[in-house]
Amino acid sequence: MLAGDFGKAGKARKAGEAGKRPFLPALQALPALLFLLSLPLIAQQSPPPTHDITMVDSVPLGSAMATPLPEAQRKKLEKYDLPELAGSTQALGSQLIEGALPQPLIDYIAQDAKIQQRLSIFQGGLVVIDVRGVAGPMRKRVVLPGDALKSYLKAVSPANIAAVRQSSLRLPPKDRRGVLRIYSGPHEFTERFFDPIAALPKTFNDQLSPLRDLFRAISEDRTVTNSVAGYMPKPGDQLVGDDRKVYRVVRVMDDRIVELRCTSQPTTIYVEVKDLYNYFIGTTGAAQQ
Repeated sequence: MLAGDFGKAGKARKAGEAGKRPFLPALQALPALLFLLSLPLIAQQSPPPTHDITMVDSVPLGSAMATPLPEAQRKKLEKYDLPELAGSTQALGSQLIEGALPQPLIDYIAQDAKIQQRLSIFQGGLVVIDVRGVAGPMRKRVVLPGDALKSYLKAVSPANIAAVRQSSLRLPPKDRRGVLRIYSGPHEFTERFFDPIAALPKTFNDQLSPLRDLFRAISEDRTVTNSVAGYMPKPGDQLVGDDRKVYRVVRVMDDRIVELRCTSQPTTIYVEVKDLYNYFIGTTGAAQQ
């Protein structure tokens, strides 16, 4: 239950942003569906592990929680059970592997005059997306299960990208940019440049389609990619709201209802612990004081 204009403000902002959805290449339904059918069937998501504010991602004010999904596309996708994030887990805390940063495996970049999108897949299944554009910055992380990671690496491999000649791809104008980069080792990679809105050869499009769908799934998700899911609040913690305001946890009642107070205006809201991830994106970095 919310008090004040928090809920109304969030709905109004989302309605206004729906027409400003970040630039996304057209969904290539058939190749993507065939790829997704090759992914292993995995059980439904497990509840996120509980954690404190130190495991919640720090985010800048103005960040977006998720990309709004247009009604027409939502109805189209309802026909399929797209398992891009099935079995995935939250990327909480450090993702070091034996004390070192995970090696990059795949980079996908699509950019136009106003929007830049980037998806990177790393060793260990870590996937990071970064969006810069009119709806505010968005940076999200998730860890894919091992079998799903193998499926992506099989579809998008050094051999597959090497089979596509750069001369067969139309280069973009100055205000657009598309890059697919596949790593075969540390500092060793093969890349192709392309126009992200142009028709592409099937062999190349079959590699882009699963990455575009993975990007879409992560950008629209509000649970496994949100580090606030599973967060157990304590007085003094600060959270960044989906309404672009900062709230401080005042108290937790019966381990179920959280009272939060806005730091920039006289607004108090009450949210159930289990629902915090629906309204908050991350933390300012300030913990108990």
